[in-house]
Amino acid sequence: MGRPVVAAGALALFMSGAAGVQAVKAQDAPAQAAGAQPAKNYKDRAEYDLYSKVTQTNDPKARLELLNTWQDKYPASDYAPERLTYFVATLGQLAGSDPTQRQPLINKAQEQLKTDPANFRALYSIALWGPAVGGNSPAPDLLSQVETAARGVLTAADATFDASKKPANVSQPDWEKAKGQSTAVAHNSLAWVATSKKDNAAAEAAYTASLTANPDQGNISAALAKLLYEEKKLPEALFEYARAAQYAGPGLAVPADSRAKLLEFFNNAYKGYHGSPEGADKVLEQAKTSALPPSGFAIGSAEAAAKSEVAAIQQRLDSDPAFKLWYSIQQNLTGDQGPTFFTNSMKGVEVPAGAQGVQNFSGTVISIDPADKPTKVTLGVDDPAKADATLSFSQPLPASALDKIKVGQKLEFDGVVDSFTKEPYMLTFVDPTVPGVQTTAPAKKATRKHK
Repeated sequence: MGRPVVAAGALALFMSGAAGVQAVKAQDAPAQAAGAQPAKNYKDRAEYDLYSKVTQTNDPKARLELLNTWQDKYPASDYAPERLTYFVATLGQLAGSDPTQRQPLINKAQEQLKTDPANFRALYSIALWGPAVGGNSPAPDLLSQVETAARGVLTAADATFDASKKPANVSQPDWEKAKGQSTAVAHNSLAWVATSKKDNAAAEAAYTASLTANPDQGNISAALAKLLYEEKKLPEALFEYARAAQYAGPGLAVPADSRAKLLEFFNNAYKGYHGSPEGADKVLEQAKTSALPPSGFAIGSAEAAAKSEVAAIQQRLDSDPAFKLWYSIQQNLTGDQGPTFFTNSMKGVEVPAGAQGVQNFSGTVISIDPADKPTKVTLGVDDPAKADATLSFSQPLPASALDKIKVGQKLEFDGVVDSFTKEPYMLTFVDPTVPGVQTTAPAKKATRKHK
């Protein structure tokens, strides 16, 4: 997560050491080619020869040796600013593959900023490599240097990447993309600074700004995901994990083996949070094409759903005395002592029979069996789509009864409990009374009273 964002594409061309070298060559070549006396003077022929060798050496390691020799022999030189530009450009070429050159690069960039505070390459070099040098325990002065440089990059980006400054061999879309890449580096540096200061809100804002500027950063999506997850912002964190787990395009993708682990983590975390894997595929699909969640993005949590369900049940209990009694019986029968409760308190008992002021239960008819001469009607009392009550008749219901007992309609009943099953839950009544419906068999009489 912490590896620096290395310049790519047009930005690499613009920020590379080679570009810096060519810029200095172009600056001095015309005057020398024309034989004109330069405004600056070499100390002697040897310094001129060193400068010439620097301009003609393409290998950055060899060029660095020449620069060090030049600096050692001629610490005070009219060409010190040009030499400093070469140092920053050359060390910038080496820093990616040689970690030992990163602190020297920062030192030289800081030196350059003393005389040229807005030098974009110097600012960018510090913003890019400062976090890699500082790691998890950066010195306060380095934090300050990186923060200042990152803000300098953001301030100078518009002018630096103005269309008038675009190299001829770079397209306008690539030039604009290079601007996005450079500002993303700056935002990532600010996120590193904020994280070091334990300012998670600022780090989150900086990572978000970085992904807005340059979406092609799977590693930054992973870093933001971890931050959001630790902050308990789980829907947003899950989206970023989905993004990091899938992004394999240009830019900075997480290595393939790590992406597989991130995908596994996403699937497990999503299921744990949502309560099921339902909808995970939609999040993954969205994250394929976007580095940040869309406006209004949300993932329902199992905890929130459970709380909502409890609140709905409580509201129903408070407003519906018949359901309250039914629910109480159900909770007792499905508990650990269900069989004992049934034997002692429910078997052969008529309910509700006026208990707690309730005369009848009410449920939605789910099935009538058999269709022509039914002797069994199942209802959903708790849930209109899930049967939990069976009305069993010893004689088939007459045709007149079927005018009122229809699938999908509400039906009230009162009767004697005959049996129950715990899973799936079902309470069976024998020859119950159905208000307003004449049944063939007389209602069964209770052998005991409900306690």
